[in-house]
Order: sequence, then C-alpha cells, then structure tokens
Amino acid sequence: MRVFRSAGAAAALAATLAFPPAPASAQAPEDCAKLRQNQRDYLDCLGNAQKDAERRLDRAVAGVVAAIEATATVQPAQRRRWIGLIDEAQGRFVLWRNFECQSIAPYEGGSAAKSIGGRLGMGIGTMEQRFLCLIRLNSERAADLERRYPPPPGWSYSEPAPQPALEPARPSNAAPARIIEMPR
Repeated sequence: MRVFRSAGAAAALAATLAFPPAPASAQAPEDCAKLRQNQRDYLDCLGNAQKDAERRLDRAVAGVVAAIEATATVQPAQRRRWIGLIDEAQGRFVLWRNFECQSIAPYEGGSAAKSIGGRLGMGIGTMEQRFLCLIRLNSERAADLERRYPPPPGWSYSEPAPQPALEPARPSNAAPARIIEMPR
C-alpha cells in the first residue's frame, strides 16, 4: 500500500481516480468508424489500419538507419553503434507496445465492464481496443522517428519480400493417420 506524504499528492490521485482521462486509443480511424455497425467489417478495417501503421513504422525505422548511415560527421564505428542502439531501442519499444496493447488496452474503452468473472472476451471490445492501441502507438512512434531522423535526399524504401508460410514439419517416418471406428 502506498502512503502519500502530502495532501496534494493524495488529492491529485483522488481526482485522477474520480475522473480518469479517456484513453488516447479510443478513436477509430475515420474510415473504420463508419463501419461500426458491421462488427466483422469494422474489425477487418481496424486490422488493415494496424497493418498500415506497422508498415509506416517499419519504413520509419529503415529511414532512421539510412539517415544515420548518411551522417558523414560520425565515424563508421560510431554509426554502427548508433544503429545498434536504435535497433535495441526499437526492440524495447516493440516489447513495451505489445505488453501495453495486449494486456492493458483491453480494459480501456469499457471492455472491462463486459467481462465474465474478471475474464475479458465478450463482444469485439477487446480486439477493438488492442487494434486501436497498436495503431496509435505505432503511428506515434513512426511520427517521432520521422521527425527526429529525416531520411537523406533521394532515399526510397522498398518493403521486404513477404516470408513464405511455413508448413508444419512431418517426421520422415510418420505414416498417414489411421481413423479407428469405436463400437457404439
């Protein structure tokens, strides 16, 4: 239990609990908001918007690397270190973002009120809040990186080739499955 040493801190906490700010993730992209009546279309739209935000973030990170590589005032070893630190920072961002959007965002936007025995999962609220969280955080991170590290003139981004889907490995000595009829 936390003990507050001043009445001001306790009052600030009480005000925050009484009037919590609306989650920043509460706004759906405008084109998706029109589709709210059809849950499947709405979630598909949010999923596509999330993928777009993820691609923008990937492009921004690639632009950061290009900007650092183009910095002639920094020695090559320092540029490699800088890029390594950016990669580490991005990895930490992704871990934090995933935890935030997977574990905390579902309680925002009224989803917690639709829980059963403390477990979330009723309706589309939890998926909606997760998508909105991912869209918001990816967009904010991409905008921040684009502002701080504008790519060099003439730089262009080419998306990585899609990875082929992996098929489950089957042991070399495995025989086809045999279905056994059970007596009734």
